[in-house]
Amino acid sequence: MATTKKQVYQFLSFKLTSELEAMFLTEELGEILTIDLSQVVPIFDLYSAMMGVYNHRGEILWVVDLPCLLGLPPLYKQNYRNSCSVTIVEKGNKVLGLAVPQVGQLVLSHQGQIQPSQTQTNLPKLAFCLKGEKRSLKGKTLLALDRDKIFELVDREQR
Repeated sequence: MATTKKQVYQFLSFKLTSELEAMFLTEELGEILTIDLSQVVPIFDLYSAMMGVYNHRGEILWVVDLPCLLGLPPLYKQNYRNSCSVTIVEKGNKVLGLAVPQVGQLVLSHQGQIQPSQTQTNLPKLAFCLKGEKRSLKGKTLLALDRDKIFELVDREQR
């Protein structure tokens, strides 16, 4: 009798707040940077989650405060240092830097381990971007975010 192997997915976890963790598929991510917030140049008259631009290897990288975009407290209201972690994500020809308080660790998951989200949220933007969730071995819930929905949300906010 032949056995079928379950496909294993690799995610990168990160904090959205001190209480809430999320994750992205690693195949959807580019580089991870730690940047000094003084190097992000604010652009005024943009929506609140857009922190500004950062010079990354001679290219302009738009930096988005991911917690703020999802309806959570923005980074400047959270207890963080003068730097943050920025995950570079691409979709087609669009590139964004998603700023989060802290990047966590790699998480392996089999195909069926990402379940529909049971997390009750009154945050419609967060709910819109959820693919599902996974329970860690320690019983902690990790929210699986959808990169494509993040880009849709950024596009909507820019209008």
